[in-house]
Amino acid sequence: MAHGRRGWAGLVIGLGVSQPGLAQQAAPPSQHISLPPPAGARQKAERDQADWANFRGRWVQRDGRVTDSGNRNVSHSEGQGTGLIFAARHHDRASFDRILAWTQGALRRPSDALYAWRYTPGAAVPVDDPNNASDGDLLIAWGLLLGHERWGDPNHKALAGQIARDLLRLCTLSTGSTSAGADRLLLPGAFGFVHADHIVVNPSYWLFGALRALDRAFPDPAWDALCRGGLRMLQQARFGRWGLPPDWLRLPRDGRSPTPASPWPSRFSWDAVRVPLHLIWGAHLREPALRACADFWGDPGWRQMPAWVDLRTGATAPYAATAGIQAVAQLTMAAQAGSGRVEALPRVPDATDYYAAKLVLMAHYAWDERGLDMSDEPRMRLDQRRG
Repeated sequence: MAHGRRGWAGLVIGLGVSQPGLAQQAAPPSQHISLPPPAGARQKAERDQADWANFRGRWVQRDGRVTDSGNRNVSHSEGQGTGLIFAARHHDRASFDRILAWTQGALRRPSDALYAWRYTPGAAVPVDDPNNASDGDLLIAWGLLLGHERWGDPNHKALAGQIARDLLRLCTLSTGSTSAGADRLLLPGAFGFVHADHIVVNPSYWLFGALRALDRAFPDPAWDALCRGGLRMLQQARFGRWGLPPDWLRLPRDGRSPTPASPWPSRFSWDAVRVPLHLIWGAHLREPALRACADFWGDPGWRQMPAWVDLRTGATAPYAATAGIQAVAQLTMAAQAGSGRVEALPRVPDATDYYAAKLVLMAHYAWDERGLDMSDEPRMRLDQRRG
């Protein structure tokens, strides 16, 4: 599935602009003056639109299915949600509608508002695992909210609300109480991750930007609790020389320290590289995990930035990081430095596969939203209760 330190006992699982001269000649009240954007902004908008067209032409089929070219051209709920976000951000209603229709028709689970996590083209049973992936559902809900903001279709918001409800109902667990109240953990799926003596989670599934958007649209203290739980987990679940988060994490239920989860490799790799991206998008810019990722990627000892590192042995990938990882790395190092500028990020044509291109686009979007002031804090800190 794309699936001071506190003791871990605190997370034991419980039940459950004007122009010169314009001011001298005021416009009539019934008219509006529309100023063209600066040349740099126009060029950026054109590049962004070209990036979306490139992505759409390579990985979005005419019926709306988003293909994972690095993984036998399967489709995931994560890719479908990503496609909705990209289409909405680029005002592409036709693509948005096609992606949503395919997702609804192929992946919607019959018993709730969530989506099966994988579709394998050409298989006798294309959806052979009915389980959902929580990151995919969060991305779909976020994309629907962006679509509602763009086009005002109430059905989009209503559908996002149904997903939000079932995510909280089926894919979260309350943890031990803190001074701010009980935290929550986000399960990777509705079933298969809760065991008698431990819980398995994926740190990269905490899409803090999506959680903030859902909290604005459907206020519920559970969203704050999920963010608090995710941040607390990321503060404790850091391993190896650089103190990095793993792709998959095992949380013992008896208060012992978390460990990388088997049978997955104990790596900071394809999943975990999304952790700093989501922290930045959610405006959590002072988290230790963000600093650790920046230190790892910025290590002057690298001849080439590695695609992954083993958190137990320190061994690194024998091949370089993709354009997508490089985009996230540059964004992360700019954020950690508190810089209002970032070096030119890779573009979609630099990516050789779907997942790298997705990370490229998301790094650009996160920079667009946070880049004007990378030291900014969220207006409402998610580790505080509402007054």
